[in-house]
Amino acid sequence: MSSATHSYTTRQLVPRILRFVAPFKWLLALSFVFNLVFSSLNALTLAIVEPVFRTLFSTQSSNGVASMSVAIPTVQIGTTIKARFDDFIYSLIVSPDFFTSVRNLSIVIFVLFLFRALSKYASSLIGTRLEEGVMKSIRDALFTKITDLSLDYFSRKRSGEIISLLTNDVGVVNHSTLNSITQLWREGTTVLIYITFLLIISPSLTGIAIGVALLGVLMIRTSTTFLRKYAARMQAAQADYTATLQETVMGIRVIKALTVEPLMIKRFTDQTKGFVRSSLKNTRVLSLVPAVNDTFGILALVAVFYAGGTALASNELTPSNLMTFLFILFGLMQPISTIFSTIATMQRGVVAASNIIVTLDERPSIQNGATVVSEFRSEIAVESVTFAYEEKTVIDRASFTVQKGKTVALVGSSGSGKSTILDLIERFYDPQSGTIRIDGTDIRTLDLASYRSLFGMVSQETILFNDSVANNISLGESVTNRDAVIRAARIAHADSFIQALPEGYDTNIGDRGVKLSGGQRQRLAIARALYRDPAILLFDEATSALDTESERIVQDAINDVLKDRTAIIVAHRLSTIVNADVIVVFDHGTVVETGTHAELLARGGAYARLHAMQFAHTT
Repeated sequence: MSSATHSYTTRQLVPRILRFVAPFKWLLALSFVFNLVFSSLNALTLAIVEPVFRTLFSTQSSNGVASMSVAIPTVQIGTTIKARFDDFIYSLIVSPDFFTSVRNLSIVIFVLFLFRALSKYASSLIGTRLEEGVMKSIRDALFTKITDLSLDYFSRKRSGEIISLLTNDVGVVNHSTLNSITQLWREGTTVLIYITFLLIISPSLTGIAIGVALLGVLMIRTSTTFLRKYAARMQAAQADYTATLQETVMGIRVIKALTVEPLMIKRFTDQTKGFVRSSLKNTRVLSLVPAVNDTFGILALVAVFYAGGTALASNELTPSNLMTFLFILFGLMQPISTIFSTIATMQRGVVAASNIIVTLDERPSIQNGATVVSEFRSEIAVESVTFAYEEKTVIDRASFTVQKGKTVALVGSSGSGKSTILDLIERFYDPQSGTIRIDGTDIRTLDLASYRSLFGMVSQETILFNDSVANNISLGESVTNRDAVIRAARIAHADSFIQALPEGYDTNIGDRGVKLSGGQRQRLAIARALYRDPAILLFDEATSALDTESERIVQDAINDVLKDRTAIIVAHRLSTIVNADVIVVFDHGTVVETGTHAELLARGGAYARLHAMQFAHTT
């Protein structure tokens, strides 16, 4: 996954991610509005500092009545605006009676903080709804894309990497990007409002403060390269330990049987250690950002204090205005620190977003055809097909024909290309050369969904889901046809054991069908293949992993299934295919013989040698 990290720049990523935000534009607008209100109220809490102090500590006479005195006029820009603002605050607060003024002041402060809290609460709720909605959209798009990709993608990616992409990476994008956008808007508007107040009080002092702060910005900018590099390592480490976790859970029986728990624990702890190491390096740089920002913020405060003191001495600034300026400048440090920390944190979001966009930009290697097919009429023809996984040739100019209503068996030693032929026929992959035709039509021109609906597949590795028996048989149907489920189960010799389950067809079979035996799982797989009454059945060593008794039961089921049906069977045990209409013998990806069981034995070739080896081994 880390290889994808530098495929996109931030400028390229932003519009791609914003596409997922677009459907929630009204929520985004509301979030911006409430955050703007929050920022404005935040600024007001500091802006009323001067009027508050004047109200509390100024006296007009010895009886303690609050003063309405106005600051000495100054020459800086914005004096009139500041004076009008002060007058407005005084009109709300000040009364001839001092205690009435204090009461009014208390009410203003309470109302101000009440609305500030309400706006923060509303923005939090809206922000959460926005983020969760966007995350759902991204996850849905990723899941749709991944399920649409061809099998070669899954041969290149570990399942744990894919899981990490949909969980860890999407979560990081939310925390480091989507949430950060809201923070940047809220704190950014706060900064702009604060700077506006500062400019109104004293443009010259504001210029000094900004000038000093910009030096810190230049230093912080250099940290982004390191942050992105460490973030890429963190995301890769997360994918690694997620993959190990997934493999361990899936293979726990083998792990315990071989007592290799210490090995898996060491692998997992080493990978989490790598994550922690990268995280610490990331934190070292990340923690420098607020430290540098605070240092230059204090430096700006000191510079303003010195320059402001000079202006105060020369009567260019009033004490109250300098006090307000310093209060607001001090309040400005926190939102600026948050902005820089957020920008630094966003580097990890950029890495995660890049991983997501790279996946969304993947294209299926198997392109859909335009012709819809609804039936199988005569034959499937494999014509001089060659196929290679990367540089290794697996099928070499193979040719044979499957006639409708016939059973064709594919045999040969392990690695001779038998299962790959099934994948090519069902068009999980396309050959590098040669053609596969159904009823004379190149399968590459056919609509994939309609073409694959002609097939029912039973593989050696039975894939069942944590659901009821009936739903596993009718997998993919929104409404289960119970009669069709029972009919398929009876043909597959599964009805008797299903009826004996606690809740019959409604019994939950557990994760991957763990509550069933191997033979029972395989018979359910056969029933599932039969449920839609496919035109062609594919069996990929469907009995090779079973014990003798289970194999006999499943083989009886297969024999009943094959009556009057078209089937292609990949078999390791030759005893299971002696009655096949045609046997195709593979050797290193090449078809070396074709014929019936009796014909091939009589020739004394490759099939006869395989047969002799198997029977010699079993005697």
